[in-house]
Amino acid sequence: MTALRVLALPAFLFACLSLAPLIFAQPAAAQDEEWENLPPGEHRELVFALCSGCHSAKLVAQQGLSRTRWQKLLVWMVEEQGMAELDPETETQVLDYLEAELGEDRVR
Repeated sequence: MTALRVLALPAFLFACLSLAPLIFAQPAAAQDEEWENLPPGEHRELVFALCSGCHSAKLVAQQGLSRTRWQKLLVWMVEEQGMAELDPETETQVLDYLEAELGEDRVR
């Protein structure tokens, strides 16, 4: 291997590693798609996991309901759609997220 090739390899590797975050970073739109438009917030992962098991989280994200209406919707899904009943702590976390991020007074 010539001296020029030996010196060029570290420079090439450095350039590749330096550019990796730019190459593999997702644009904001792709990140939104990953979460199906659920806005960032505490318990988003929980809500995504629970809701997307039966339907698209996009359906959830387009709503704008009060905490009371979200809670009634959860009861309806348990009673009429066969959703497993949530334990009280999980239900509170889900409702906290839905009210804060997808409540009726959210900015659209």
